[in-house]
Amino acid sequence: MTEAARTNLNSKLERRRRPLVASVALLSALGVVVTACSSAPPTTMSGFLSSYSRLERVSDTRLKFVSPMLRGYRSFIVDPVQMRSQRGDLKPEDRAEVARYFRTALVTELRDRGFMVTDIPDTGTGRVRIALTNVQDATWWMKMHPGSSLAGAGRGGVAMEGEIIDSVTGDQLAAVVQSGVGSQFTLGNFSTVADVKNVIDQWVKAVGERLTELRASR
Repeated sequence: MTEAARTNLNSKLERRRRPLVASVALLSALGVVVTACSSAPPTTMSGFLSSYSRLERVSDTRLKFVSPMLRGYRSFIVDPVQMRSQRGDLKPEDRAEVARYFRTALVTELRDRGFMVTDIPDTGTGRVRIALTNVQDATWWMKMHPGSSLAGAGRGGVAMEGEIIDSVTGDQLAAVVQSGVGSQFTLGNFSTVADVKNVIDQWVKAVGERLTELRASR
C-alpha cells in the first residue's frame, strides 16, 4: 500500500471514529444525569400530620406508622387532597387535577376492596387525610430516548404526607411520609402530571393491599 493510500485510509477511519467517540461521551454524560435526576424528591415534615412522633423510617423515601387498631375499621371518610407544594411547574388547574385524581383513585380502590366510603363520622370509621408536599418536574427531553427513559432519566415525582385518624376521637391510626417517581417503563409519559399520577397509582394500590391484609388478620 502506497503512503498516499495509507494516509487516505487513516483519514476515513478517523472520520468514522469521531461519531463513535461522541456517542460514547454522550452516553457517559447521560449516565451522570440519570443518576442525578432519577431520585425521588425529598420528603418533608410540613406540619400537616396530627403527629410525627410514631413514624419509623423504613427506607430512604418512606417513613410510616400503623396501629394494630386499624384492622377493625371497615369504613372511611376521604378528605379532599391538599396541595401544599409550591415547587414544580404545575399550573393551578394541574394541581386541582392531581388532587382530584388522588382522591378519586383512593375512593375507587377502597370500594373495590369492599370498604365503605362515607361522609359521616362514626365508631369504626376512619378519616383519611392526604397532602402532596413536594413536586419534582419531569424533564421531557430526557425521556424522548427509550434508553435514558428506562434508566430513569427525566422522571417527575412527588412527595406526600398522609394519615388515617379515628373520625370521632381524632386518634392517629396510621401515618406515612413518602416520595416516589414515575415508572421508567411508561415510555409515553412526557409530563409532570402524568408521572405524578403514576406515583399516585402505586401508592393507592399499596394502601388498598395493606388495609386488606389488616382486615384479613383480624
